Amino acid sequence: MAKKILVAGLFHETHTFLKEKTGPEDFRRVSWYTGREIIAANTGNGSPMDGFLEVAALNGWEVIPSVQLAAMPSGLVEQRVVEAFYDAFLPVLRRHVLELDGIFLVLHGAMVSEETDDVEGELLQAIRTELDKGGRPSVPVVGILDLHANVSEKMTANSTCLYAYRENPHTDARASAVRAAHLLGGFLSDPQATQVFRSTPYILPPAGVGSADPPMKDLLAAARRYEQEDPELVCINVWAGYAYADIENCGFSLSCCTRGDAAGAASYLELLAGMLESRLSDAYPRDRDLAEVLAEVRQRPPGSGPVLLIEAADNIGGGTPGDGTGVLEPLLLAGERGIVAVINDPEAAEACRRAGLGAAVTLPAGARTDRHHGRPVTISGVVENLTDGIFDLENRDSHLASMMGTRISMGNCAVVKNDQLTLLLTSIKTPPMDLGQLHSQGISPEHAKYIIVKAAVSHRQAYDPLASAGYYIDGPGLCTSNLGRLPYRKALGKILSV
Repeated sequence: MAKKILVAGLFHETHTFLKEKTGPEDFRRVSWYTGREIIAANTGNGSPMDGFLEVAALNGWEVIPSVQLAAMPSGLVEQRVVEAFYDAFLPVLRRHVLELDGIFLVLHGAMVSEETDDVEGELLQAIRTELDKGGRPSVPVVGILDLHANVSEKMTANSTCLYAYRENPHTDARASAVRAAHLLGGFLSDPQATQVFRSTPYILPPAGVGSADPPMKDLLAAARRYEQEDPELVCINVWAGYAYADIENCGFSLSCCTRGDAAGAASYLELLAGMLESRLSDAYPRDRDLAEVLAEVRQRPPGSGPVLLIEAADNIGGGTPGDGTGVLEPLLLAGERGIVAVINDPEAAEACRRAGLGAAVTLPAGARTDRHHGRPVTISGVVENLTDGIFDLENRDSHLASMMGTRISMGNCAVVKNDQLTLLLTSIKTPPMDLGQLHSQGISPEHAKYIIVKAAVSHRQAYDPLASAGYYIDGPGLCTSNLGRLPYRKALGKILSV
């Protein structure tokens, strides 16, 4: 008889310092599916859910789809979204609880709502309660989570196994879901396992946790080595954490799942924690002053590609609005040319649409969301392109696929060009994780002198191969790497820098 697996998804990285909240319309823009819609929408789309569905089909499992909600990183999630999830999920769980063989969850791990700082922990606890009520405490519950999850002990205590992406940029999101689904297959015949959790006091900025750089490179390599050396270890997770959530569980943590001795498993986590502490300076990068960087670039011989000006303080993949002008404005004032930039500004994009293709326009752009991301910049130029903003990823393993699959919508878009700047105006903020974003709009980043990149690490797979150099620029924005600028309250006492 086919194994029956209930599947659900709840995915959001919540930036609690942003003033705007994330409501149902934000989730519907990315993913709001129930029942069989989950299978139809995800099959073949390169997402973690697609990875699970592939393994389910391979094993002949009967998938019981419940609900899948996902939104782009943004502000506090409205409680009505969480309630809508439970309204769709719990009836399915209760209806099938006596026949279930397993549960698979596609989560992020850093979701915060108006009423709950630990949305995923509360969800896993609710699932455990329902399984206990139904007399099914041994049903395995496996979840795939983002590497940037703010993991809590409640999450590990109420699940069988949590499994993290191993790469940042998240080029392995789907592959990690495939591995987690295979682990679930093993738990169907033997659900006995223990999870061990180890918190730390460190909140690390996103720019300090790239998997190709220390300390994460060394920690991830050691974790894989321990897994290979100890056959009783199911997995070890290195959770980089998500810095922009003012919650008690914010920050770097470690966990492992073992079929052996919990104390022995805990010793691996202690080794990894010690390794982090010995390399802390690498985890807290220092951004550069733009004027200093421009002086340095002007002294360099011409390179073989563009210079990346990385605006991590307006890191779209970290939740900020993508309309910051903290790098663009001074770059223009400095008289630089050959600039390629993207600003999320629906009003400016609409103004260009009304003006029409080929029209000369003068309009304010950017800094419409709040006072934290610069001020509007007046742009004069010619409207060179107008599109619906839909594009397919050039790299199906792009970090962006972990959030949205392989077909992306930026909303109505316009390209404005003058003798200094080629500016893409989008209507839906879209992280710079795939070159298809620019190529689809008729922009050739390969020929730019400067590209302003609103990211911290997630751009690297796409942009680093074409760049001659890259600099992290210190500028205004709520994804700043200088965490001491942020008004933490609940996370006070955590370590924000060294």
